[in-house]
Amino acid sequence: MEPTTPPSPPEIVKADVPPHTPEAPTTPTATSSSLDETPITNHQEPKATPDTPNTPLTTHHSPLTASEVNHSSPHEAIHHRHPLRSLVVVAAVVLGLFLLVRTLAVEPFGVPTGSMAPNLIGHHRAGTCPRCGYTVRVGRPSTGNPAEHFAKVACPNCDQHFSLTNARDLSGDRLLVDKNVYELRLPRRWEMVVFRCPDPDPREFGKPYVKRLIGLPGEIITIVAGDVYVNGQIARKGLAEVRETMVPVYELAYAPKGGWGIRWLVEPPGNDPRLPAGPPAGPPASPTPADAAVIQSGALVLNASETPQTMAAVTYRHWHLDERQEMPVRAWNAYDGTPRNFGQLPAAHDFILTCEIEVTAAATGGEASFACRLMDGADAVSAEIAAGPRSTGRAQLMREKHGGLSSTRGVSLEVGRVYWLEFAFVDRQVLLALDGKLILPPAELPQVTGRSEVKRPLQLGARGCRVVIRNLKLSRDIHYTQYGDHGTKQPATLGAGEYFVLGDNSSNSQDSRKWPKPAVPEVDFIGKPFLIHQPLRVGRVTFGGQERVFQTLDWSRLRWLH
Repeated sequence: MEPTTPPSPPEIVKADVPPHTPEAPTTPTATSSSLDETPITNHQEPKATPDTPNTPLTTHHSPLTASEVNHSSPHEAIHHRHPLRSLVVVAAVVLGLFLLVRTLAVEPFGVPTGSMAPNLIGHHRAGTCPRCGYTVRVGRPSTGNPAEHFAKVACPNCDQHFSLTNARDLSGDRLLVDKNVYELRLPRRWEMVVFRCPDPDPREFGKPYVKRLIGLPGEIITIVAGDVYVNGQIARKGLAEVRETMVPVYELAYAPKGGWGIRWLVEPPGNDPRLPAGPPAGPPASPTPADAAVIQSGALVLNASETPQTMAAVTYRHWHLDERQEMPVRAWNAYDGTPRNFGQLPAAHDFILTCEIEVTAAATGGEASFACRLMDGADAVSAEIAAGPRSTGRAQLMREKHGGLSSTRGVSLEVGRVYWLEFAFVDRQVLLALDGKLILPPAELPQVTGRSEVKRPLQLGARGCRVVIRNLKLSRDIHYTQYGDHGTKQPATLGAGEYFVLGDNSSNSQDSRKWPKPAVPEVDFIGKPFLIHQPLRVGRVTFGGQERVFQTLDWSRLRWLH
């Protein structure tokens, strides 16, 4: 018999129900524009039907008699294999190995919806913001008119509204899932998991979903002010988990015409606060928008190298370019389209700074340093790293109005070297890393409630040196919403072998908060995604004077998952 065509990769269902849409999700067809929670199904392709019956492959030589063999030369007795036969054998072996690996170890899945956006992208449309050039990806709507949904989308970087009505539909990400990992170890908090849906709704029950694992067996889970609490204590992420859960807020490299000067305020020049304050020379100066001396070729330049005591600082304010006013950073996901009531979205509090940093000059005869500061609406924390020789360097974390959190010696930003900096104030915990490694132990702050809205989450400063900051990105942590009952209106208590899961796109996810029973039994786990192996983007090629548009691999989003 002819071998059948292998089944196409199943699609992972992710919960994508709008914040105020309680209706039960439905399963989309191949032409559906729904973002509802849908199953991962194994769609079988039709078997290949040959036009003619199979015929055995033969060599060009006729069978030799024993006499002919005895009297033939060694070369004449050799039967040469037909090239087509070799190709068929190789193809059969490869197909067999693929099916074996897929059945026993690794299986590909597709992501049709956006409950894990922006970390996993479902079926969507993508376009370039006409103002800043940022790539905006928006998923299919679960209700309403798709044309209206795509007619007015918003850029998460500069707030520009534009249309994706004529954009091409793109398929969702494809994942490779390790099916044996939980035979070797137990599932871990904050990692993505693929499992069979426990929702008793016959349209959803047993369908493969992908979510992030939040609660472990025997724990009591509650969600307060966007954070997860386990047995009454806030659940904190490590550096690797923070990287996996970042949601973009602002990127310096994607600038509108005229630049980003309006979003950066240059603080008045100041002296080292350790020096005695001199008599005031007049009323205090006010911050001013950054000019070309501060923002140069897509980089921030803080020049305080004239004297060891000179300080230069800038503050990021979340300025709306069209409304022309500062606005709080809100927990909004651009994948869901433009919200109807943006001002009613919850405020974001947990922020992450990532950037390249280079000290190009340092004053002699003093202590030079670079500092960064993050605010969460209740506290301000800062990290300060010395600039100059490493042997005399020092790094420290501080909590404003409360003093130092931790410090270490032998750490410094050497002149002329480029470093990758990560600074996070997430889950009431402070993390500082250089070139991918923590340089100080994480510093934990007390739990708080009632944090205020944040309009100016980030501040950068340099003292006694000139610092160039490139590829700056400001991100926020996932903000888990209060939709649903479990863990929100009432604590969710997990039994033995039970887990609590949530979608990253919290306002657009069917998960443990909303199912009749919140727990996912361990026996229903399928595996752990470990690679986004086929993210797609729009490709264009001109042939014969006509432009052709097609889907192609987006190499920039191809990545391993923690």
